[in-house]
Amino acid sequence: MFALAGFAIAQTVGGPVQSLRGADVDEQVNVPDNFTQEKKRFTRNYRQQPPLIPHSVDQYQVDLKANRCLSCHDWTTAGERNAPTLSMTHYLDRDGNQLDRVAGTRWFCTQCHVPQADAPALVDNTFQASSGN
Repeated sequence: MFALAGFAIAQTVGGPVQSLRGADVDEQVNVPDNFTQEKKRFTRNYRQQPPLIPHSVDQYQVDLKANRCLSCHDWTTAGERNAPTLSMTHYLDRDGNQLDRVAGTRWFCTQCHVPQADAPALVDNTFQASSGN
């Protein structure tokens, strides 16, 4: 009972919670679509950076049962689809054993790979790509 009362007090003491962009947390904020998908491949900014995806993946199904990325990028289909093949590290299990299918630890592609876009920086930064990438 005391825990619930403490939670209610904590929610009202500071007033409405504000996000970093200044809007109320539950307020809808429209984000302008001011970037374009690039057709050329971007260079990597640092060693071991996962490659960026040079095409849209908006309608791709990637869940526990299906992975649309593999229809082009799996080693069994990449050649005929003229697509880059997944690194062989994607076919290793946690113990380093070679598998004939993509390892479960590498199944959700967009955990590491993101679509490349010519988008403005969201915040100022001083990042510079490493040389020799």
